[in-house]
Amino acid sequence: MMKYYKNSVGINLIFIACCFSATKLSACLADEKRNIEPMVHGVMIVSLDAPMMASIGEKIPVVVVIGNERMTKETTILTVTCSTMKQIIGREAETLEGLSSKKFTYTWNTKGLKEDAYTIRAEIEKIPRETYIDDNVKEAKIYLVP
Repeated sequence: MMKYYKNSVGINLIFIACCFSATKLSACLADEKRNIEPMVHGVMIVSLDAPMMASIGEKIPVVVVIGNERMTKETTILTVTCSTMKQIIGREAETLEGLSSKKFTYTWNTKGLKEDAYTIRAEIEKIPRETYIDDNVKEAKIYLVP
């Protein structure tokens, strides 16, 4: 009888040790969650529209909509480039009212380019205290044909 008692004591001690370490682990994870910065939204590229295909030599419209996800007025810089050619299509500072958006239309001159795929990139600069910046960039691919 004593033999079974000793085994059950050992099993109980193992069970208690596991419960203790699980409790410490969950407390540790809870502390880690408290240290994570909250996502703070700010400005964003709402959309980037350009034709998927165009003829070489055309002037292609590039339409960008930027938005302010905050309640307060914010100022940022919008830059639109052909990242393939490292060519700036448009760049300007803009102030947006709280919870608003604004549309910009640029023209990309393709004169002298060759037949290929080109990437148009719209990027808006991060504003103070903004931590969520995944929506600050959009890209579109344009295929130029003869």
